[in-house]
Amino acid sequence: MVVEVRNVSRSDTPESIVAAQVLTDVPLSPGGHVPFSVTVPGELVPGDNYGLRVHVDVSGSGVMENGDLVSAEANPVPAGSTAGLIAPVTIV
Repeated sequence: MVVEVRNVSRSDTPESIVAAQVLTDVPLSPGGHVPFSVTVPGELVPGDNYGLRVHVDVSGSGVMENGDLVSAEANPVPAGSTAGLIAPVTIV
Protein backbone atom coordinates (compact mmCIF):
# COMPACT_ATOMS: atom_id res chain seq x y z
CA MET A 1 0.00 0.00 0.00
CA VAL A 2 1.31 3.44 -0.94
CA VAL A 3 -0.01 6.61 0.69
CA GLU A 4 1.20 9.84 -0.91
CA VAL A 5 0.77 13.49 -0.03
CA ARG A 6 0.67 15.40 -3.32
CA ASN A 7 0.72 19.07 -4.13
CA VAL A 8 -2.43 19.50 -6.23
CA SER A 9 -2.32 23.30 -6.51
CA ARG A 10 -1.74 23.65 -10.23
CA SER A 11 -3.86 22.12 -12.95
CA ASP A 12 -1.29 22.90 -15.66
CA THR A 13 1.51 20.76 -14.18
CA PRO A 14 1.67 17.18 -12.89
CA GLU A 15 1.00 16.71 -9.19
CA SER A 16 4.24 16.57 -7.23
CA ILE A 17 4.73 13.99 -4.50
CA VAL A 18 5.63 15.80 -1.28
CA ALA A 19 5.87 12.71 0.94
CA ALA A 20 4.95 9.02 0.86
CA GLN A 21 4.66 5.96 3.06
CA VAL A 22 4.83 2.39 1.81
CA LEU A 23 3.21 -0.36 3.89
CA THR A 24 3.67 -4.05 3.11
CA ASP A 25 1.68 -7.13 4.09
CA VAL A 26 -1.37 -5.04 4.94
CA PRO A 27 -4.32 -7.20 6.04
CA LEU A 28 -7.42 -6.24 4.04
CA SER A 29 -11.06 -6.69 4.96
CA PRO A 30 -14.24 -5.21 3.50
CA GLY A 31 -15.00 -1.93 5.27
CA GLY A 32 -11.73 -2.17 7.19
CA HIS A 33 -9.41 0.66 8.11
CA VAL A 34 -5.62 0.67 7.75
CA PRO A 35 -3.80 3.18 9.94
CA PHE A 36 -1.09 5.19 8.19
CA SER A 37 1.28 8.04 8.93
CA VAL A 38 3.08 10.12 6.33
CA THR A 39 5.87 12.43 7.47
CA VAL A 40 6.17 15.56 5.36
CA PRO A 41 9.70 16.98 5.39
CA GLY A 42 9.54 20.64 6.38
CA GLU A 43 6.23 22.44 6.18
CA LEU A 44 3.46 22.57 3.62
CA VAL A 45 3.54 25.77 1.56
CA PRO A 46 0.82 28.16 2.76
CA GLY A 47 -1.72 28.81 0.01
CA ASP A 48 -0.95 25.58 -1.86
CA ASN A 49 -3.44 22.69 -1.93
CA TYR A 50 -2.50 19.15 -0.95
CA GLY A 51 -4.26 15.82 -1.27
CA LEU A 52 -3.84 12.18 -0.31
CA ARG A 53 -3.49 9.48 -2.94
CA VAL A 54 -3.76 5.84 -1.88
CA HIS A 55 -2.96 2.76 -3.98
CA VAL A 56 -3.40 -0.69 -2.48
CA ASP A 57 -1.40 -2.92 -4.82
CA VAL A 58 -3.14 -6.25 -4.25
CA SER A 59 -0.82 -8.31 -6.50
CA GLY A 60 2.37 -6.46 -5.52
CA SER A 61 3.22 -5.72 -9.16
CA GLY A 62 3.97 -2.04 -8.56
CA VAL A 63 1.49 -0.90 -11.22
CA MET A 64 -2.25 -0.29 -11.09
CA GLU A 65 -4.19 -3.38 -12.19
CA ASN A 66 -7.72 -4.76 -12.03
CA GLY A 67 -8.47 -5.71 -8.44
CA ASP A 68 -6.28 -3.01 -6.87
CA LEU A 69 -7.79 -0.39 -4.59
CA VAL A 70 -7.25 3.34 -5.22
CA SER A 71 -8.39 6.67 -3.83
CA ALA A 72 -11.98 7.16 -4.88
CA GLU A 73 -12.31 10.90 -4.30
CA ALA A 74 -10.36 14.03 -3.49
CA ASN A 75 -8.87 13.79 0.00
CA PRO A 76 -7.67 17.27 1.01
CA VAL A 77 -4.74 17.54 3.42
CA PRO A 78 -5.04 20.61 5.66
CA ALA A 79 -1.92 22.66 6.41
CA GLY A 80 -2.50 22.22 10.16
CA SER A 81 -3.23 19.02 12.05
CA THR A 82 -3.86 16.00 9.86
CA ALA A 83 -4.83 13.55 12.60
CA GLY A 84 -7.80 11.42 11.69
CA LEU A 85 -7.67 11.80 7.90
CA ILE A 86 -9.58 9.08 6.10
CA ALA A 87 -8.91 8.14 2.47
CA PRO A 88 -11.70 5.96 1.05
CA VAL A 89 -10.67 3.60 -1.74
CA THR A 90 -12.53 1.79 -4.50
CA ILE A 91 -11.68 -1.31 -6.50
CA VAL A 92 -10.23 -0.89 -10.00
